[in-house]
Amino acid sequence: MICDTVGKSGRRIGERQIMEVTPRAADKIYDKIINGPNGIRLRQGEKVVGLCRKVWRIMRRLHPELFDKKHPNPWDDFTLKSRTKTKKHAVTREEVYKFAWGCIKEGRPEPAAVAVICFEWLQRPENVVARFLTWPDYRSKNWPHAVRIEHHKNKALVWHPLEETLDGETIKFYAEAEDVLSHLPKLGVPMIMRRIQKGERKGDAKVWSYPGMEKVVQQMRKKIDGVSKLFTLDACRHGGMTELEEAELTDGQGRALSGHKTAQAYRGYAKETMMRALAATRKRHAHLSAQKELDQQNADGAASPRDEMQTSPTSKTSVRSQG
Repeated sequence: MICDTVGKSGRRIGERQIMEVTPRAADKIYDKIINGPNGIRLRQGEKVVGLCRKVWRIMRRLHPELFDKKHPNPWDDFTLKSRTKTKKHAVTREEVYKFAWGCIKEGRPEPAAVAVICFEWLQRPENVVARFLTWPDYRSKNWPHAVRIEHHKNKALVWHPLEETLDGETIKFYAEAEDVLSHLPKLGVPMIMRRIQKGERKGDAKVWSYPGMEKVVQQMRKKIDGVSKLFTLDACRHGGMTELEEAELTDGQGRALSGHKTAQAYRGYAKETMMRALAATRKRHAHLSAQKELDQQNADGAASPRDEMQTSPTSKTSVRSQG
């Protein structure tokens, strides 16, 4: 796309010499990219600047003879036009399970399982679909009471405990999620697979494509009452991340479940819900009440000795008698 961009002279950017791409030329390329035929593309422009900046640095290091040291990287210190970033939708626990049980009723356990896995165990939907979650990851011989979640994006590996036994009583942390998974047929090693309906391999199983799974989700949400048109697999994961914050976990505890490497990346997922605001308001109110009570105690404690000295007749008599 960058190379095929044509300037005023009619020449493609890809045909130009390195020295021709000055900071001013980079600004013009950026303007042409963001002013596309279908409207403003600010996000596309951000990607172009980031990519060009990185490629320029790599190629200068690999082929220094082609670059003039006095010629700066035209993509450094670049001023991007600001854009309003829309926040992704987050669904609630109630909506996730309403969708899941609706899918199972319609004979579609695969999207039901993916939605629940994204919400409860916070795995990225593209990883769930692309065979990164397998049956050996779920209650394996070595870890019979946990599920293994791999995050391919940052190579993080998280074990989610499924149950705990205390005083002889077993508590299942994800009872309903496991109930949903029990409706999932075992067609191969990957957990999310489907049977081939047509062709020579009819009856065999294969892994879903992500666009194919998204299409089924869109079809199912139209059929199930109580599921909004904003319901997506990505929204399921964002909903699970938001629930972590509503539970008032620390950053460290939340990242132990989500697999994020940094606090900044973790905090970007949780949405500012009324429940989070209510929890913060409760703590704020409790702090103010405790502070008022402490101030009152200090005021009472400071006033009482002076009051006794001024009002007690025995103390005055005692002083006079000693004099």
